Amino acid sequence: MRTALTVVAVLALAAGAWAEGPYRVVNGPKDLYFGRISYIEPGEGGADPMVLREGRTEPETAVVNLPVGPGDTVRTSAGRRCEIQFDTGTVVRLDVATEIKVETILARSLSAAEALSVLTLARGRVYVMYKEYGRREMFQILTANAAVKMKHNSVALVSAAADGTTEAQVRYGRAQVLFGPDADRLTDRTVKKGERLIILADHQSELAAAIDGTAFELWNEDVNAHFEDLHEGLAALPKPLQKLPPAVFHFAQTYGNRYGEWLWDDLYGYVWRPYIDNGTYPWGWSPYYYGQWSYAAGQMFWVPQEPWGWIPYHLGVWQWDEKRGWFWLPGSLFAPAWADWEFYFGYAGWRPWSLYDWMPGGSYWASGLGYADGGLYYSPYWADGVASGSTGPRTVVRKDSLKQPGASTLPLPPELKAVVKKVTDAYAKGDPRVRAGADRVRDRLVFVAKGDLGSPAVHGKTLSLGEVSKRTAGAAGDAPPARAITDPRREAARVFRGIEGPAAAPRKIAAPESAPVHGKGLTAVPIALQVRPDGPASRRTESRAMRFRDWNPDLRVARALGVRIEYSSVRNEVRCPELRLTSRDRERPGGLVPHLTSQGVSYGPAVSNGGSYAGGSSSSGTGAAAPAAARGQSEGSGPSSRGGEAKGSSGGGGKIKN
Repeated sequence: MRTALTVVAVLALAAGAWAEGPYRVVNGPKDLYFGRISYIEPGEGGADPMVLREGRTEPETAVVNLPVGPGDTVRTSAGRRCEIQFDTGTVVRLDVATEIKVETILARSLSAAEALSVLTLARGRVYVMYKEYGRREMFQILTANAAVKMKHNSVALVSAAADGTTEAQVRYGRAQVLFGPDADRLTDRTVKKGERLIILADHQSELAAAIDGTAFELWNEDVNAHFEDLHEGLAALPKPLQKLPPAVFHFAQTYGNRYGEWLWDDLYGYVWRPYIDNGTYPWGWSPYYYGQWSYAAGQMFWVPQEPWGWIPYHLGVWQWDEKRGWFWLPGSLFAPAWADWEFYFGYAGWRPWSLYDWMPGGSYWASGLGYADGGLYYSPYWADGVASGSTGPRTVVRKDSLKQPGASTLPLPPELKAVVKKVTDAYAKGDPRVRAGADRVRDRLVFVAKGDLGSPAVHGKTLSLGEVSKRTAGAAGDAPPARAITDPRREAARVFRGIEGPAAAPRKIAAPESAPVHGKGLTAVPIALQVRPDGPASRRTESRAMRFRDWNPDLRVARALGVRIEYSSVRNEVRCPELRLTSRDRERPGGLVPHLTSQGVSYGPAVSNGGSYAGGSSSSGTGAAAPAAARGQSEGSGPSSRGGEAKGSSGGGGKIKN
C-alpha cells in the first residue's frame, strides 16, 4: 500500500501544473521539450552512464543536468543506474546494463493530428512515469518485438531481454502493447495496474500478475521515497510566478525555497537568488562558470554543476547589481544557454546574457571586444560618453574582433519586456545602480583556449580578459582583419567540435515545382511522387526499414500505399522518403498542408488536437495534383481503430503456447 501511495504522490508532484506546452524553444520547433540526466546512482563500482549523440562517434560521460533530446542514446554500465527527467514531468529510469534512444519528441504525424514521442529500448529495463505534453502526444517505447504506448499519469516497467523477450508491467494507470509476427497478424493488448504482459521472441504472449520485489523495483521505490521527502511541503508562490511555464512553476514550487529565496525588487519584480556562500556571497559566485559545455540538438548547451541549475540556466536570464548580487529572472523561452560569445586569436569567451543586451544599442548601450593602443578591452558604452573603466570610445577600429555588432541577438521573453523597458529608462536617466551593473558586465567575461572549450571542468581552464590580453600582446598588430562572424553561437559550436576554417554558408535547397490544386485556385508543394501498387515500393513491405510494430498511425496508411515511414532523429521528424513528405511539411504557416492518406497525399487545412480532415485535393499516382472526391479522412486513428485487423491471431489467448 505504501508503494502505491508513494507512486501516486510522485505523479501528483506537478499535478495541475503541466499545461498544453511547457515552453517555447529559442531557434527550435514550436512543439518540443528536452530531458536531462537528473540523477546518477552513487557508488564506486561500475562505469559512469554514457550519452551518445546522433552523428558523433565518441560518447559523452553523463553528468547531472546533461541535456537529452532527439537522437541521443543513453547507456548504463553493469554497476550504475541513472534517471532522465523530461520537462513535462515524465521520468525514465534506466536499470544497469540498459540502452535506450530518444528517437523523436513531439514529431508531427504525417496522417493524423498526433505528435509522436518515441523511445527505442535496445536492451535492459526502464521504469517510466509518464506525464503527457498535451492531448496530441503519443508516447511509446519500442523494443525489438513490441510497442508499448503509455497513458497519461501511468507508471510501467518495460524490459528487453537478450533472448528477444519483451515484458511490460504496469504499476499505476495502464498501457497498450502492440505485437505480432508481421503486419497482417498484429495484436494489441491493454495492460492494467498490477498486470504483466510477456512477449516471447516468437511473438507468443502471456498476461500474468505483476512481480514485486525485484532489485530494480526496490531501487525505484527508494528513489520515489526520496522524491516524496524532497517535495514535502510545497512552497506558496506569488501570483506573477504562477503564470510562468509549468517547468518554471515546478522549479519554483519545489526547489525555490530549498536552494534559494524569492525576493521582490522594485525595479526587477520577483527574482530568485540562490543560497551560495563561498566567503564573498553573493559577489564571489557567478553563473556560467561552474559547469561544462555540451553540443546537443545542433546547439551549445550549458551543463551546470549546481544541482538546481537546469531551469535557471535555460528558462530566463541572470542579472547582477550592487544591491542584490546575482539573481535569476524567470522567462518562458527555453534556450540551450543564455550567454554571449566572443572569439579572439585562439580563445573563445562567454558571459551571462543580461537585460542590458536587449536595450537599444544604437541609442543607449552596447558591449563588445575591441583593440586600441595595443591593448585588448571589453566594455559597455553609453550614448552620452564612455563608461567608467573603459579604454576608448566605440568608434575605435575593432581590428581583432570576430563578431559583428548586434550579431545574432537572443529573443526577448514576453514577460521580461516590461522589465527591460524599466531598465532602459533608468539607464537613460543615469540611474547609478543600473549603470554600475552595466559597467560590471565586462567582469563576467571568461575565456578558454579553443581546444579547452570541451573540457568537463571548464572553469579550471578559464582566463580573465586581462590574462588573455597579456598572452596575446602584439598578436593583433600584424594580423590581417579577422573574418566577421554573424552567428557567434554557431561559431562556438564549430569551435567545440574542432571545425577549422570559415563557416560554410547554409545550403539552399530549391523547393519542388508547384502544382495547382484543382477546384481551389491554390498551390500545393511538394508534388507526391508516383507510387504504383506493382512497383518497387510494394516489394519493400518485408524490408527491415518497413516497421510495423509501432503505434504511429502513419504505418497503416504507408502499408496501403507500399511506401516507407522513417524517424529522423537529427531533424526530429517523421518522413516518407518515396513521397518526399516530412513532419515539417505539415507545419507550414497558413494555406494548405499535405496529409498522408490511403489515396496518396492530399492537401487541406491544418488540423489540431485530433480533429477530422475532410476534402482537399489528392495527389496519388499521376505525379501531379489530381481532383479528388470529397471524402472524410480520419485524423487520429491508430492501429487500435482498425476493427478486427489489429486483433490478429498471434497468441491472442493470453497464455504462452508451446
